[in-house]
Amino acid sequence: MSDDSPERLYFRTAKPSWREILRHRWSAVGDWSLVLRNSTGDYFFLGRRGDPEDTGAYMPVPDEAAAPGLGGGYTDAFRVDATEHVDTRAVGLPTVYGTESVDLWVTWWVHDPVRVVRTRTLHGWQVVRTRLTSALHHLAEAQAAAGSGLGAPEIMQHLGVPQRLEDTGLSYRVFDVRLRETGEELLLGKDESEGVRYSWTTSRRGEYEFCLQALHAGPVSLAALWLLRHPDQVREVLEWAVDHQNLLSPPRSDWQEELAVLLGTLTGQERKEISCLLRDRLSALGRRVPGGAI
Repeated sequence: MSDDSPERLYFRTAKPSWREILRHRWSAVGDWSLVLRNSTGDYFFLGRRGDPEDTGAYMPVPDEAAAPGLGGGYTDAFRVDATEHVDTRAVGLPTVYGTESVDLWVTWWVHDPVRVVRTRTLHGWQVVRTRLTSALHHLAEAQAAAGSGLGAPEIMQHLGVPQRLEDTGLSYRVFDVRLRETGEELLLGKDESEGVRYSWTTSRRGEYEFCLQALHAGPVSLAALWLLRHPDQVREVLEWAVDHQNLLSPPRSDWQEELAVLLGTLTGQERKEISCLLRDRLSALGRRVPGGAI
């Protein structure tokens, strides 16, 4: 474990323990903590435990390891990453329009460096991602059981505060939920094996507006849209159109029916007078009308 890889949360130092203790005490940079172990398996610690100051919550960490001394006879010394990390988790949230693709922005950190070394937790994001996925599934199930939906407000309410993973010494919290375009994502609210045909993203909203207009235009527009997507079904569409003339030809409104009935009750003289009035009105509007009475 002497590989100083940035992806690892800790590594064993090759320098004498007393030099590491002095280096940590004299260092003004707080981006690493020092964990030491003696021949009997006891751990000693120099550094900061707990959560970053901007997490909005204070959760004390039990003092399980004493501070080391220069002559402690330590067999191992470990430097543990004490910085705050940021990663994202792609999630698909169910909505009435389909699946809304979002990124959960997650910050995570080591709140107990001794526990990280004890449990040999080398790669923090793998652990945090697994626990976050489990927490999201549990939250989705709880919301469904309560008859409520799961969206960004519910995620921020439950996971926006520090979540302690006591068995590994890690903590995390979700600090933002943002719309995303594409990519692999965790689907919440349904079986991942089912999948979804469409995702509710910015590129799909134009299609939604088009479908909305087609619905407002009525059965004629929908039949034409179906024929456009299924040109091999011309015969079926024509047969449907013949059998559903009442849908394709909208009925006249009540005032049209009443006017037709009224005109049918007029005498010949009354019809002639109305024809003259209509001809004069059309002529005044610039419309071409027959020379004689209508």
